[in-house]
Amino acid sequence: MFLMDDTLSILINAKMASHQWSQSDLARKSGLNRAVISKILSGNTKPTPDTCRDLALALELPIEQVFRAAGLLPPQPKEDPLVNLITYLSEQLPTDEDKQDAAEYIRLRLRLAEERGKHESADKKRPSKT
Repeated sequence: MFLMDDTLSILINAKMASHQWSQSDLARKSGLNRAVISKILSGNTKPTPDTCRDLALALELPIEQVFRAAGLLPPQPKEDPLVNLITYLSEQLPTDEDKQDAAEYIRLRLRLAEERGKHESADKKRPSKT
């Protein structure tokens, strides 16, 4: 028996409740067998990508959200406001040369941090190919 975390079940149940749908209603709307819906909601089966797509469309949810809830995609990375600001500012630079200069400045800062021992280099973090 497969027992998954209840993230997908919570998501589906919440949307079913907002639509006032039963499992049978969701089965009809999604084109899935009611027994499949029941197994997913009880955590006894992991849905396939096709099943997740059908559920997302029926429940009017982003497909990516359903895939993440089902464990088919990794969790959404946490947003970092500073990274968002750097991205926004770099997009405002008028030329590719300006963008390359900004990227080179960030690389320089990273090298300085590595030299001071404040940051582990990307090469050291990367798993070895053995």
